[in-house]
Amino acid sequence: MLDHKIELLQQVPLFSGLSEELLEAIAAVGQKTFFEAGAELITEGQTGSTAYLIMTGKAGCPRFEGGELYVEDLWPGTLVGELGMLVETVHSVTVTAQERLRALAFSRDAFRATMEQHPELAQHISEKLLVRLHGLAADIRRVDSRLAEVEKAEKAA
Repeated sequence: MLDHKIELLQQVPLFSGLSEELLEAIAAVGQKTFFEAGAELITEGQTGSTAYLIMTGKAGCPRFEGGELYVEDLWPGTLVGELGMLVETVHSVTVTAQERLRALAFSRDAFRATMEQHPELAQHISEKLLVRLHGLAADIRRVDSRLAEVEKAEKAA
């Protein structure tokens, strides 16, 4: 039976497809952390250097959908503040514990050291991020194309 930490890491898109050995290496650098209800895991506008894998409990993150603001529930297996463990970043949202939760904290220094020890992990992360960037670029091209269509229609009217 797989360790609970490994099972949760397998749910993280950034880590999907990694060997159990690499997942164990990642789990080994995670530090158990607890957040009480109402505590902020990450805070909008603040610099982050740590990601948190929710292991138990629930957190919430504000989202806009269809012009409406709601709180998205984040459950075990969700990695929060992912970019913080990779590069210096300023958080764009606040994530708050909705109930007492336990998380694994991955500091940038510890995660980088793990990638240095396991170059295949660094390669995997690089490939996953490249796929995301290609998707983002395609989304931007679609928006740009749609804006050009709207502009053309407005000029024709």
